Amino acid sequence: MSRRSETPTPTGPVRTCIGCRGRAPRSALVRLVLDDTTPRVEVDPERSAPGRGAWLHPSRECLDLALRRRAIGRALRAAGPVGTDAVAAWFDRYVSHRASDAPGDQRVIDEESGLEADGHPMSTQR
Repeated sequence: MSRRSETPTPTGPVRTCIGCRGRAPRSALVRLVLDDTTPRVEVDPERSAPGRGAWLHPSRECLDLALRRRAIGRALRAAGPVGTDAVAAWFDRYVSHRASDAPGDQRVIDEESGLEADGHPMSTQR
């Protein structure tokens, strides 16, 4: 007699965060791409830029883990070191710092894509 798993299976594509290595639906992650003209990594807010992509949870903790482990360049299969300044600036601008948040509703909305910090358009999560 087989038992069903108690955890619901997500619908749609599932990706792995290169920071924490956790799996999540594609819609809940931020996509990073390598700019071919310069060895620089950029955020792909529409998740549709051509080329290989890497995925991160929209949290500064996951970005810090990915930077510390040098996972971004490896995930994008870059030949050498890559610039991540644009990614760090995007996270500083659009993603709240959970560890330093003051109490209250401080959800951050990405003006370009209309997504809240957790990646959902009308999220109730904080």
